[in-house]
Amino acid sequence: MTPESRPALNTLLQRQLKRLGLTNPAMPPAPEVWRQLLEKVSRAYTEAEQERYLMERSQAVSSSEMNDLNRELREAQGRLKSLVSLSSDWVWEQNADLCFTYFSEQHSVTTDIDPAILLGTRCMEGEPYHAAQDHRSAYLDCVGVHRPFRDLTFGYNDAAGQRFYMRISGEPIFEFNVFKGYRGVASDVTKTRLAEEKVAHLASYDALTGLPNRRSFIVEVDRALERSLRSGVPFAVFFIDLDRFKNINDSLGHAAGDTLLKVIATRLTQLLRKTDMVARLGGDEFVVLLENCIDAAMLANIATRALSAINETLCIENCCFQVRGSIGISMYPEDCQDAATMLKHADAAMYLAKSKGKNNFQFYTTELAERAEQQFSLESDLRQAVEREEFQLLYQPKINIASGKMVAVEALIRWRHPTRGLISPGEFIALAEECGLIGPIGQWVIKAACRQVHDWRCEGLQSPRCAVNLSVRQFNVDGLVEEVVQALASNQLQADALELEITESLLMANPERALDILLQLHRLGVHIAIDDFGTGYSSLAYLKRFPAQTLKIDRSFVQDLPDDQDDATITKALIAMAHSLGMEVVAEGVETSAQLDFLREAGCDEVQGYYLGRPMAPHEIAARLLPCPLEASAA
Repeated sequence: MTPESRPALNTLLQRQLKRLGLTNPAMPPAPEVWRQLLEKVSRAYTEAEQERYLMERSQAVSSSEMNDLNRELREAQGRLKSLVSLSSDWVWEQNADLCFTYFSEQHSVTTDIDPAILLGTRCMEGEPYHAAQDHRSAYLDCVGVHRPFRDLTFGYNDAAGQRFYMRISGEPIFEFNVFKGYRGVASDVTKTRLAEEKVAHLASYDALTGLPNRRSFIVEVDRALERSLRSGVPFAVFFIDLDRFKNINDSLGHAAGDTLLKVIATRLTQLLRKTDMVARLGGDEFVVLLENCIDAAMLANIATRALSAINETLCIENCCFQVRGSIGISMYPEDCQDAATMLKHADAAMYLAKSKGKNNFQFYTTELAERAEQQFSLESDLRQAVEREEFQLLYQPKINIASGKMVAVEALIRWRHPTRGLISPGEFIALAEECGLIGPIGQWVIKAACRQVHDWRCEGLQSPRCAVNLSVRQFNVDGLVEEVVQALASNQLQADALELEITESLLMANPERALDILLQLHRLGVHIAIDDFGTGYSSLAYLKRFPAQTLKIDRSFVQDLPDDQDDATITKALIAMAHSLGMEVVAEGVETSAQLDFLREAGCDEVQGYYLGRPMAPHEIAARLLPCPLEASAA
């Protein structure tokens, strides 16, 4: 600092110090004091400049980050809007009172319903909603404590009364820990639900006549037994079989036969009391449950009237004819003590009526012991057949519709009787189950089928997967899994070379045990197919749990395709349901090109039947097989 500049600097510093309140400007400080003050002022200005710089930088960074966040938010909103518009699902919101306040546009597109019908309503409460009790309870339990819920289904009706089904999932909305309502997604599951309802209807009712089926009838007879035990009033069962029904089908066609069955069902229903029950077992077989029947005279009168109703002239396509029937009668408590035996005795009495000229009725009596003796003789022959292995397997091809290639075969057993010739399984399998021979016969079939696949491969052929049917009793015998493992190992086969076909009734007899056995087989790699689907009873909840890869549609739904609209609708529903569960579909009983074309258009995966190939001897199947690749055959 020069002497010349000191006065001016003193004046300036004193002015600044006065502003800062650091000293008394009237008392000029010493140079050392000025130096210290200058350092303080300098540091103050430096710190102020740093703070200003940092604040400006902070504002710049915050502004940039805010712009980035706004951009990301806009992009996320755009993506969400696109996803919502492209998805078949829709978004919904509820207020704190659990009333619907919002539906996205996709709701109207998917359901063709004005959302105004549902806005302001409480889900699953009153009109227009209807829901299963378990789903309703689950929903109320969750919303009562503001918890999320998942995959709950409820139905609702539009203004025209048409029913729709919605599957919803929701999350609670909170703002500053205050419950504001729910937000979630929903999807239209109407088609799936209606298909499930149609399949469930098949569990209890005959698709052709609308009458209860075998399962429903057995359940009702069991209930009648309980009622009779309490009241002491007897009841009876009629087993009705139409005489020469096959001739009508052969001469007039299956459509005429179906019309006949519907007419007979109506006549029997109209004839009997409202308290009586008419059911169709299958084919041309009907059964009747008659409660509060005092004596045989009353039953004889009813049977006579039933025969007269059956005999009434029927005209179909300008052709008029009469149908005859045979009726067997069993009574409780005289003839039996359980539903199955009662039906069996009525069946035996019906065969007695047929043997006595048909078009009559017979009561179950000791006279039927002769028939029992015949069955005993056949049973004796069957036991010898097991010991001597008087059986053979034929193989029916399964064809992939898309490729036209044979992808599997079904092993079908025949009995080479020494005097009666070749006997079909329908004549001896039931007997084998009754007398406890189904186990060894089933073991033989599994071993023989595996051995045949091994023989084809030894011939250098690409052998298809081989399917084997399992009976109820065979399935329930301990050691089934071990038998399968041994049969595969002894023939050097991988587990996927074998497929086991299991009926609905078998699965539902003991679902938990069936599931345990099927899981063991599945873990081995054995293919599982559910056979004759749609003819019995199955719980869809269990069906989803069973590890089955294939579902086989029974021939009763295929035989009248594509002309029968009910069968067509049911078949399409079964295919759609199976595919939704990740299962392939095989249709059996395909006998015409029209049936094949329908099944192809319906999305069926595989077919089998006389149109594609009859049951064949092993060498006939071998002629259709392709040779193995050289490297595979060498290995």
